[in-house]
Amino acid sequence: MTPEHHRLIADALGRSPTSILEIDEGYDFEVAIVDDEWVFRFPRRAGVEEALELEIALLPVLAPALPVDVPSFEYVSRNPLFVGYRLIRGQPLVDEDAEGVRAFLEALHTHDASGLPVERHDWVEAYRQQCAEFERLVFPVVDIDGRAQAKRLFGDVETLVDFKPSLIHADLGPEHLLVRDGRLAGVIDWGDMRLGDPALDHAWPLNGPFADWDVDSELRRRARFYHRLAPWYEAHYGLFTNQPTHTKHGLAGIRDRL
Repeated sequence: MTPEHHRLIADALGRSPTSILEIDEGYDFEVAIVDDEWVFRFPRRAGVEEALELEIALLPVLAPALPVDVPSFEYVSRNPLFVGYRLIRGQPLVDEDAEGVRAFLEALHTHDASGLPVERHDWVEAYRQQCAEFERLVFPVVDIDGRAQAKRLFGDVETLVDFKPSLIHADLGPEHLLVRDGRLAGVIDWGDMRLGDPALDHAWPLNGPFADWDVDSELRRRARFYHRLAPWYEAHYGLFTNQPTHTKHGLAGIRDRL
């Protein structure tokens, strides 16, 4: 973060912060936890601003319908664009509260999205383009003995058709599912929210702590696809931004999941 970010935070609060903990790992946002009470998020680039505007519009509508806390933006600046909200306390979910996670997913995926400012895009075409980009940039550094499997994985994009589009979080992992006293208490980082395949939100639960959930076999198959594809994003990000640590970690995930 820059001194300008710190100035903007101070202006928003109307005082100088006592402490600012900067979190720089995110792909899309620079994040600061301020005085262990506030979270401020700044888009890293112009392309992320549209997603943040969607969060600003949708989260107040979603919040009453969900059984967990979500960010409530008390500070919204548009020049430059950034937001601030009260810290949602909790620890990343490990394997707690399977019922709470399922209740959250059910509430989100059955929420009536009609009338909300969210567009439905061509899901298969979007994944075709994403996999073509992975093949262009990441494929050349994948182990030779894994390339045939990678080709088959990319080919599975054509099977992502048998689902009813739902409002989804689209980036659900343990770091975004916060637990307090053994219960799912909050869900954060909604920047990838969209209309899409609910199996994407099941990718981590069904291939992690909640593999024994009784779900439709087609949903499980698609969730497995998204789970296998996930590390390609980190490898791509590392190569695109010249960050070898991300590249190495992403490639290790690709090897494990192929």
